[in-house]
Amino acid sequence: MSESGRLGAPNLLPPALDVSYDADDLGHPTVTAVVCLDEAYQGPPGNVHGGYLAAMFDNLLGVLPYRLTGKKGAFTGRLIVRYRALTPLNAELVLTGRLTDVRSRRVTAAGQCHVDGRLTAEAEALFVRPAAERS
Repeated sequence: MSESGRLGAPNLLPPALDVSYDADDLGHPTVTAVVCLDEAYQGPPGNVHGGYLAAMFDNLLGVLPYRLTGKKGAFTGRLIVRYRALTPLNAELVLTGRLTDVRSRRVTAAGQCHVDGRLTAEAEALFVRPAAERS
């Protein structure tokens, strides 16, 4: 017996992030965002859906190649998210990101999500900057 149905959510877009920019001790750009998600972002009861966490990491870490070079247009080549604990709804989530390596057009970054100082998720991302246009 087969079943079919519609799988969906009331909100299919990740939340907008208000991002603050800084630099680490080596002068590399870092980013921080603070956000509180309500039931529109629910996955497991009372907790944030992991797909929204992944989308927020992609958005947050994706600004680092631009902050490094001033040129827009890096593309996500890989995003790995490790879910360490449930991330509760209606709590202040603090997401941070930093560059980990830059090699030619490849930029790697890492990020973390904390709630009340507790790590709930972390991410590693590879972004690829487009090749220079040839005339």
